[in-house]
Amino acid sequence: MTSRLLLFALLALSACAAQADQAWKTHVARVVVERNDGMRETGSAVALAGDRLVTNCHVIEHAARIEIELGERTLYAKADAGDRYRDLCFLRADGLDASPVPSITIGDTRVGLDVVAAGFPGGRYTLNPGRIVGLHTCECDGGKVIQTSAPFDRGASGGGLFDAHGRLVGILTFKSRGGGNFHFALPLGWLRHLASQPLDSITGESSFWASAGKESGYFLAACGLGERQAWRELAALTEEWREREPYNPEAWMATGRAYQGLGRADDALTAYRHVLQLDSTHGEAQWAVQQIELLGDTPGQPGGG
Repeated sequence: MTSRLLLFALLALSACAAQADQAWKTHVARVVVERNDGMRETGSAVALAGDRLVTNCHVIEHAARIEIELGERTLYAKADAGDRYRDLCFLRADGLDASPVPSITIGDTRVGLDVVAAGFPGGRYTLNPGRIVGLHTCECDGGKVIQTSAPFDRGASGGGLFDAHGRLVGILTFKSRGGGNFHFALPLGWLRHLASQPLDSITGESSFWASAGKESGYFLAACGLGERQAWRELAALTEEWREREPYNPEAWMATGRAYQGLGRADDALTAYRHVLQLDSTHGEAQWAVQQIELLGDTPGQPGGG
């Protein structure tokens, strides 16, 4: 009986993975951009429905011509509308008739969720698994910036972050130079917000993430310090961050990481437990608490793998 149940579970998981892979392949496009100076570069885009796609504005910046490759088809596309500050731009490709992309339900995006980054780094279709390790507030309305351990490289920008069911979770956008867990996707809430606006051009000048400072979000400054393992500076920053946003779980999560780096396991544990008071489903905080309690000492930085 047990073996039959196990077999049934494995078959169900295989069917789910096959369905998800089909969603990735039919909705993630390769973008070939010819710049005004004649240079050619590749990026990625997600087909939303009909002839409309979304990508990052920085992918199509200074484009003289845009080609979309989806499956066996190559189509010409034009920039439709967008918001450079959010770094989301819409494209229209004549002749494309995509089915609506499956999207995650609002509220289902959570820290710890298993995800896959799908895009065309280096021009090649690539899938990289990981999980959501942070959800960060920003001045933009409509959702939180997604931090993921699913890696992606240059050329994947504009691609999709999907869950195990093939539902779109976010749009791959930027990463730190050091890589690691510092990869970021834009939330669907921003996409829905822009789609509901009467935009007929690309607005704004530069993206919120172009300068990793407090003015564009404490989390960007915190991630920069964490990448450099500047634990004392990170601890000082998080003190200000917590004062400004006392109910933000990520402010307390960054505090715990800073204390871990400084070898202050008890203080880190207190910070992580506070994260769970604010968000009981926070997978990274749960992992960190378990590791400290299990090892009785400061483990490696959470968020790996």
